[in-house]
Amino acid sequence: MPIDPDEVAAAIRAHPGMGRRQLLAADAIRLLTVMFANADVCNSNLDSLTAAGFSRATVIRLLRAFVDTGLVAKERGAGRPNTYRLLMPRRRP
Repeated sequence: MPIDPDEVAAAIRAHPGMGRRQLLAADAIRLLTVMFANADVCNSNLDSLTAAGFSRATVIRLLRAFVDTGLVAKERGAGRPNTYRLLMPRRRP
C-alpha cells in the first residue's frame, strides 16, 4: 500500500522530538514518501535516492535526522545497502 504524503506530514509534526525545522521541510516528506512508497522497509542505496531528485547531502542529512528522532530505524548493511524501517504506524484501509 503506498504511503500517503499527508500521513507522513502529520506523523512528522506529531512525532516526539520533531520540532527540528529540517524535518518539517517538504524534502523530508518527499524522501519518506519515496523510500516507503510500497512497504515499511527501504533497502534503496544512496545513489537510487539521489536519482529520485535529492542531493546527496540532503539525503544524508535527512536520514540522520530521521534516525536520530526515532522516525526511522537503521540497520547497517554488510556489503549491501542499509535497511531503513519506518516506525510510524500505517493507516489500514
